[in-house]
Amino acid sequence: MTKEKSKAVLAAGLVFLLGSLNAKAAEPFTLNSLSAVKISKLDLSIPLTGVPPADAGLLSPAAAGSEDGPAGSLTPAEWDEIFASGPEAKPGDTKELLSDFSSRYVMNGTLQLDRVPRTFTTLEGKVYKLVKYPKWLRNTGNTEFCVEGYIRQQDNTSELAIATVLPLDAAAAYAPSAATLDLQRQSYILSKDSRGYALANVNWGVQHSADGKRLKRADGIFKFIWPKSVTVKPDFLEQAYVGKKSLQSFPYAGVHGFLAFKFKPGGVTDGNGNSVRGLVVSVNTYSLVPGVQNQGIIDGLRGRYAVHYNINSAEGYVEQNVFTDGNRISLYPLTLSRDRQVKLLENAIRQATANRTGEMYSLIYNSCTNAVVSFINGVLNKNEKIVEGWLPEIIYRLRATLPDAATRLLTRRGLVSKPLPYLDETNYTQLFHE
Repeated sequence: MTKEKSKAVLAAGLVFLLGSLNAKAAEPFTLNSLSAVKISKLDLSIPLTGVPPADAGLLSPAAAGSEDGPAGSLTPAEWDEIFASGPEAKPGDTKELLSDFSSRYVMNGTLQLDRVPRTFTTLEGKVYKLVKYPKWLRNTGNTEFCVEGYIRQQDNTSELAIATVLPLDAAAAYAPSAATLDLQRQSYILSKDSRGYALANVNWGVQHSADGKRLKRADGIFKFIWPKSVTVKPDFLEQAYVGKKSLQSFPYAGVHGFLAFKFKPGGVTDGNGNSVRGLVVSVNTYSLVPGVQNQGIIDGLRGRYAVHYNINSAEGYVEQNVFTDGNRISLYPLTLSRDRQVKLLENAIRQATANRTGEMYSLIYNSCTNAVVSFINGVLNKNEKIVEGWLPEIIYRLRATLPDAATRLLTRRGLVSKPLPYLDETNYTQLFHE
C-alpha cells in the first residue's frame, strides 16, 4: 500500500468513527503547494525581511536582479539555482504517514543554510533549527519565503522540517481578523521571577451586572474581563486535571480536551487583588466568525484553521462553555507527583504564551486532545510515555485525538483517577473554592 493510500485509509477510518460525514472528507487533503518548476514561473513578491508588503511591490524572478530592485534581492541566476534543479519537494516527502514530525505550520521567514545549525527565522523573530528541507533549496539571504513545515509535537517547537515553498501570501489565508483577535487574545508573559509569572491577556471570565446577569455585547457575544496583569504562583498549585467537554445528546461523545489547575488561595490574582482558584489552558482554533467556534469536522481533517492557545480562569472557562452550548465538563485528577504537576503547569504556560504564528490545527495531528497528551508526555520518563504501538499511526492517533479514548487511556495507565462529578450551574464555582 502506498503512503498516499495509507493516509486515505487513515482519514476514512477517522471519519467513520467521528460521525456520518460526506465521503469526500476521506480524501487526503493536499495544500495548494507549488513544485519548483511552477514557482520559478510565477510572479512572486519577495520583499526584504521587515519591509511591509505594501511597500515592497511585486517582483518576478526575471525582475529580481534589476537595478531598480531592492538591495539584496535575488538575480535571475540565483532564482534558477534555487528552483531549476534537484528533486522537487512535496509535503509527503517530509510529512510521512508514520513521521515523528506532526504539527503543521504555514509561515513566512528567511532561510539561513550557511549557519551551523541551519535555521529558519520567522518574521516575528522566532528561530527554528532546520533539520529537514528540500534538496533544491539554497541559501537566499534576506529573501522572504512562505513555507509549509512541521514540528515534532506541540511542546517541542525548536526543530522544523520544511516540506515545500508556497506562494508568499499563502499564510494570509489563515490569519485571524482583527475582530477575532479582540475576542481570542494571545496570552503572553510580562515577567517571571522566583515568585511566579505575570501574564497578560488572561481571560478572567464573563462580566456581570450588579444583579448578577451575564453581560453581552451588541452582537450577542459575552463581554469578557481582561486584567492588565495576572500573577500565577506555581508553588501554590494544589491539583492538576485533564478536562473533557462532552455532548449531552447523542452520541454523548467527548468533543474537547484541556488542562485545568487548582491553586491554594492567593495562587492566581489580578492587579486589583481579585483572586481565583483555577486556571484552564486550552487549544482551540481562531474563529472564522468572531466569538463562534463554528469550524466543521471536515475542514478540521483538512487542516484549514489556525491554532489559538488560550488561558482562562477555571470559573470563567466553565461558565463560558457550559452556559453557551449546554454541554457538560468532567475533570480527571492527575496522579502525578506534585513536582511533576508543577512542571506540567509551567510547561503549559510557556507553550500557551509562545509565539505560534503559522501553526495549523489538525484533527489528527494537532488538536486540543493531542496537546493534552503531548504536554503530559513532556513530564513523563521514557518508559512512561504514551507512544506508538502496533499499527502505530492508527492506534496512537485515535487514542491521542479522541477525548474519550484519551481519558480512558490515561486512566488505564494510572496517570489520572476517576473523574469528579460533572460541572453544572449549581457546582461550577464551588469546585475551585473548597
